[in-house]
Amino acid sequence: MLEAVILLNVQREKEFQYETKEGEIMIWTNDFEEDILYLPAKRYQFNKLYIVTGFTDCEMIAQHLIRLHDRQNNKENKRAYPSHIEINMILGMYKRNGITLKKHEKIKETLRQINRIAPQRIQTNCYYIYRNQEVHSKLYIWTNDKHSNGIAFMGSANYSINAFRVRREILTKCDWQEAMAYYDSVFEDTISCFNEEVFDKLKFKENIVVQNDDLSLFNYENLTYEQLKQRKPIDQLTISWLTSKGDVGKSSGPNWGYRGKKGYNRNPNEAYIPYNKARQKPGFFPDRKQPDDLNCPLFKVVTDDGEVFFMRMAQENNKAIHTATSNSLLGGWLRRKLGLKPGSFVTLEDFQRYGRTDVTFIKYADDVFIMEF
Repeated sequence: MLEAVILLNVQREKEFQYETKEGEIMIWTNDFEEDILYLPAKRYQFNKLYIVTGFTDCEMIAQHLIRLHDRQNNKENKRAYPSHIEINMILGMYKRNGITLKKHEKIKETLRQINRIAPQRIQTNCYYIYRNQEVHSKLYIWTNDKHSNGIAFMGSANYSINAFRVRREILTKCDWQEAMAYYDSVFEDTISCFNEEVFDKLKFKENIVVQNDDLSLFNYENLTYEQLKQRKPIDQLTISWLTSKGDVGKSSGPNWGYRGKKGYNRNPNEAYIPYNKARQKPGFFPDRKQPDDLNCPLFKVVTDDGEVFFMRMAQENNKAIHTATSNSLLGGWLRRKLGLKPGSFVTLEDFQRYGRTDVTFIKYADDVFIMEF
C-alpha cells in the first residue's frame, strides 16, 4: 500500500498545479476561495460549476457570482475566463427543519438579480433537497459543456461566508466523474427554488432555530441595522443626491433611467448617487485594485429600513455610487422612501417634502456600511 503524502496548501505557491503524483493528497486548510471558486474557470476554461452544500447565505452567492462576472469583464482576465458560466447548487439541509420564507424569497431575489446582470455571461440555478435523507455533503465540481473533463473538491466547507472566510475548514481534491455521479444521484431528490410546488414540498416558517452553518457572521441576518449601530464606526460621509447646481438631474442621479432617446426601453427606476471629485473622500469606499480594472470592489450596505444592497463606485473617475446587481434597486428603494410610485420622475420638491436631500454612509469595515436616508 502506498503511503499518502499530504500536501497542505499553506506550504505551496498560490499559482500551483492541481495535479498530484500517485499517493499524494492535496488538502486545502485555509485561504482556498480562489482555488476552489475561481481558478478552475480561469486555468481550464471550465464553465459549469456544480455545488452540493448543506447551507448557504445570500452574501456568499452574490459576492461570488458578481466577482465572477467582474472577472469576465476585467481587462486583465477577459480572455482568461469563459464567456459564459453556469452555476447549479443543491441546498441539502432544509428538508427537516424547514426554511424561513424570508430567506427563501431572498435567495430567489438574489438569483434573479444576478441572472439579470448579464444572462449571456452568468446563469445560476438553485435546488432544495425535499425527499429522502437530507444531504450534509459539501462538494464543488467544475467541468465543461461536454462534461469531457473536470475537477472536483470535497470536504467540510459549506458554500457560505463563514466556511470560506471565517472558520477552519478542509477541502481535498476528489475524482470529478464520481463526484458528478453523486451530484446526479442527489439531484433526483431536488426541486427548484423557483418551482411553485416548493411550498408543498418544504416547510416554510416565520422563525426557526437556525443552524450555525446557515449564518454568516457578517450576514444581514445577523448584523442588522440596529446591531451595527451599537458598534463603533470607523468613519462616515454624507453625500447629496443633487447636482452641483443644487437641483435633481433630469437624466442623471435619481433619474438615470430617463437618459437616452425617448421611448428607449430603460428601467425608469435606474439611479445612482452623484459622487463627483469635489464630494469624494479618498479611501472611504473600496477602489479599483488596478487602474485598468473595469469595476471597483463591492461593499455591503445595510439601510435604516432593513434593506441590504451590494454597492460599488462606478462610471469614469468613480463619479457614481450604485447597486451592483442592478442600479434600479437603488432607484426603487429611493422612490419607496420618498413615497413615490415605482419609476416616477424624481423632483427637488420630492426631496424637500421628504425632509432631506442627502444620504449618509457610516463605515464599519472596508466593505460594510450603513446607509441612512
